[in-house]
Amino acid sequence: MRFLAGGLVAAGAFALALALRPLPSPLVVVPAMLTATAMSLVWWPRARPRTAAITAGAGVLGATCTLVWLADPGVAGGPSTYVHTVAVLTLITLTVRWAAVRQAVPAVGVAAISEALLAMQITQPPPSGFDAVALTLFWSVGTAGAVGLGAYLRTLDRRRVDAVRQARRTQRVQLARDLHDFVAHDVSAMVLQAQAAQILLDRDPSEAAAALRAIEEDGARALASMDRTVRMLRELEGESASAEPLPGLDGLPDLVRRFADAGFPGTELRIEPSGPVPREVATTIYRIVVEALTNVRKHAPAGSSVAIQVTDETGAVVVTVADHARDQAPPRLPSAERTGVGLAGLAERVQALGGEFTSGRAAGGSWVVKAVFP
Repeated sequence: MRFLAGGLVAAGAFALALALRPLPSPLVVVPAMLTATAMSLVWWPRARPRTAAITAGAGVLGATCTLVWLADPGVAGGPSTYVHTVAVLTLITLTVRWAAVRQAVPAVGVAAISEALLAMQITQPPPSGFDAVALTLFWSVGTAGAVGLGAYLRTLDRRRVDAVRQARRTQRVQLARDLHDFVAHDVSAMVLQAQAAQILLDRDPSEAAAALRAIEEDGARALASMDRTVRMLRELEGESASAEPLPGLDGLPDLVRRFADAGFPGTELRIEPSGPVPREVATTIYRIVVEALTNVRKHAPAGSSVAIQVTDETGAVVVTVADHARDQAPPRLPSAERTGVGLAGLAERVQALGGEFTSGRAAGGSWVVKAVFP
């Protein structure tokens, strides 16, 4: 509707201008009207892929009619020539902006010739010789400006597309980290419960059954995490998906309870923030605790205790996860063959929120993960 309204307004102004002066030859008026209509047509989304063809057709029509008119020139073009010029320059700009290069080059070339020849219609009689060459060159300055404007708009479009692509890539990477944080935690718990069930199967079938139920619950949570990640990936591709918030501080008690039930009963949780915590910070704290507890399961000796604290210190929210080994027993799980990326990803996220992230061995052999959010 917008391009139709614009075409009607242009046609009305064109007709009014022609009514105020002698009517030029149809070889001048008709190409101008058709080109103005084409200029309005290319704004229609469905016609946009054919912009180069429309521009080339308008250029061939305009150049042919102008050459025929020059064989027997009549009244100068006047307003029709100016409307025709503006329409051709608009088509050139849009072709450079939207069309593929291999299509835009010949289409713009034909349209540029048509636009240069329109200079012959503005005087009566038309100039000849050096004056004609000078006038057409001067009239072609508009073509150079249209090409430059189209190239600039094309560059802006490309930057916008690249920015969207980069943003989607960043979100996919973040979703992969989320999948690592949440699924790895549940899968490591499933491995430990399976090991316990093997030992208890003959000794205490009821305890083995409880371990199997815990495996089922952890597996369901892992599947839910993967399902949420898939929905988010589909949402990035434009498909509708329900927005399910990620866990925050309110999810820590249940997380710690499940971790303690999985073989670390000496796990303590203390949450003492003096005020509300931003959602991004709360979600990141949950991820930090998940990653730290997953590493405890993988690497800490059996019987280790874990202390988790979320406190305020001089206006900053501080989360600390520290495990304390009670003996020198071997780790519960075999060591990984390669270094994980969980802590590195968390460090990047904490830094993106303006905080500081540290992890390492403390006095007494314990391992401490700490993050400070301003």
